[in-house]
Amino acid sequence: MRAQRVGLDEGWPGLQGFNGDDRAASTATTDLINILDTVAVPIVVVRRDFMIAYFNKAAADLLGLSPSDIGRAPGDISVLAGFPRLEQQCSQVINSRLDCRVDFRDGDKWFVVRISLYTKGDGQVNGTVLTFTDVSAFRASLDHAIYERECTKAIINAVGDPLVVLDADQRIQSGNRAFYKMFGLSREETQGLPLNDLGNGAFELPLLHEPKEMLAYSHVFHSVEVPHVVTPKGQRTLILDAHPLSFPGHSERRVLVTFQDITARKQAEAARDLRSEEELRRSEAFLAEGQRLSLTGGFCWNVATDEITWSEQLYRIFEFEPGTTVTMERINARVHPEDVPMMNETIKWARAGGADFQYSLRLMMPDGSVKYVNAIADGSRDAEGRLEYIGAVQDVTQRRMSEEALAKARSELTKVAEVTSLGVLTASIAHEVNQPLSGIITNASTCLRMLDVDPPNIDGARETARRTIRDGNRASDVISRLRALFSKKEFALEPQDLNEATREVIALSLSELQSNSVMVQSELADDLPPVNGDRVQLQQVVLNLLRNASDAMAGVDDRPRQLTIRTELDEESRVRLTVLDVGAGLQTQNAESLFAPFYTTKTDGMGIGLSVSRSIIESHRGRLWAEPNDGPGAKFSFSLPRSSAAATS
Repeated sequence: MRAQRVGLDEGWPGLQGFNGDDRAASTATTDLINILDTVAVPIVVVRRDFMIAYFNKAAADLLGLSPSDIGRAPGDISVLAGFPRLEQQCSQVINSRLDCRVDFRDGDKWFVVRISLYTKGDGQVNGTVLTFTDVSAFRASLDHAIYERECTKAIINAVGDPLVVLDADQRIQSGNRAFYKMFGLSREETQGLPLNDLGNGAFELPLLHEPKEMLAYSHVFHSVEVPHVVTPKGQRTLILDAHPLSFPGHSERRVLVTFQDITARKQAEAARDLRSEEELRRSEAFLAEGQRLSLTGGFCWNVATDEITWSEQLYRIFEFEPGTTVTMERINARVHPEDVPMMNETIKWARAGGADFQYSLRLMMPDGSVKYVNAIADGSRDAEGRLEYIGAVQDVTQRRMSEEALAKARSELTKVAEVTSLGVLTASIAHEVNQPLSGIITNASTCLRMLDVDPPNIDGARETARRTIRDGNRASDVISRLRALFSKKEFALEPQDLNEATREVIALSLSELQSNSVMVQSELADDLPPVNGDRVQLQQVVLNLLRNASDAMAGVDDRPRQLTIRTELDEESRVRLTVLDVGAGLQTQNAESLFAPFYTTKTDGMGIGLSVSRSIIESHRGRLWAEPNDGPGAKFSFSLPRSSAAATS
């Protein structure tokens, strides 16, 4: 709608009061209206009495005005009813003769309204002219920018790590909440302050002293660790990251510096390093002590360079001065002359790349003493492909001497057992044969007397001869089988510690038991009272029971070969020793027959071991018996009376 056509025939009565009633004025007004209708800026003319006198086409289109609104007050028009203090603003312009700008919002639309003074040619004020500029898009963009800025500010303040923006002179422009909290300062206190003024001058950093052109105008990222930064929480260690910043349309550059507090991590690393160093020292001490206790020394031999490194314990074994250079010549000088050829052959084989090696040899010490050592080494290649050996040497002299002593003791014990068995067997034969021989002599004498009488007693002599034959047959039966062995030999009874005697037997038998894959578990009672007896004979019984238990488990492959030896006080306060195995076991009805002379379940047994053992135990006023185990196997037990000294104490 063209505003000039509205009421054109009526001569726009609203403007008549502006320019008079003459025809020239009317023509000028019409021309003005036509010109104003072509202007894209909305224009509204308000008279001094605050009535609308005119509006152009742009105003009609923008504000929805119609010709009926001419002569009405702006407050009576809905679209202008929300205009803030329009009448007051117009009065102020008329009175001050100065233009003003007012923001006006109509729904989602925003306008900037300029109120200007409208005068006649003689300077008389006729009213005001309102021009409307649509700034809706600008305000929306401005609101969005404000919103984005506030969101960015909230996000930055929510970041846990402190950050600060510096200008090109490294002066503080702004920071987040974490930054101000770290140094206990406010935004006002730090504004424009050089960063190096904080933290007691700890930020004297190369990255902050580079030329402005290098730091602010480059795209280089800088990071540096800064220790000893003074803060209200004490000295801290920080990592500073510097990022050059630039903004479109702005020539001035900034630097964003972020702070990462790594104090706790540094303290943890220091504590861990200290702990690791302490653990390393302890490990080295444990290794050295372990080598000393086990008499084992370690070595490393580089074959290509012949460089040999030894541990302290190996120096002690060879009795070399610690720290002195070790060579093959010095080692060979310590080897027993009889073992030197074997040593040379082993070294030659190792140099040829024979991989792992193991050997035993003797060392001849300067004082003439001999040491026995076992050596083992593992060959490998280093990073450069050179052959080297890492190994260990153990001094087994004491073990070798113990084994020799053990073998000697075992031999002596075996001899004692043989002698004891022979003595018991001899005594048993003498005892059994003595009675029928005595009967034969008696019957023979009686027979002679009966034949010497006159007349001879033929019937009596005949009966006596029959009894003589009977006793002879009885003596023959004794030779073929012995039913009981009793020792009549007197021996000294002394208080004996059965636990101690048992431990000695276990030590003597341990090697043999281990070779048979037998595991020994000892359950020796504490405070076991002593018993009266002969130590060697009691040990012979224990040894025989251990060997029988080991032999009984020779065919066991489906379970561990467990042998248990136990000492305790039984319900009669007698000292009891029990040997349990997990072998084939035995039947209750056959338990007593095991102790019969010459009865054996072994293919190579003599059948006198258990018989001799029972004879020994019974000679000590004790009892020996066998019974099935609760599980697989059998158990053999003997009980002896407590020593009279222990019983009265």
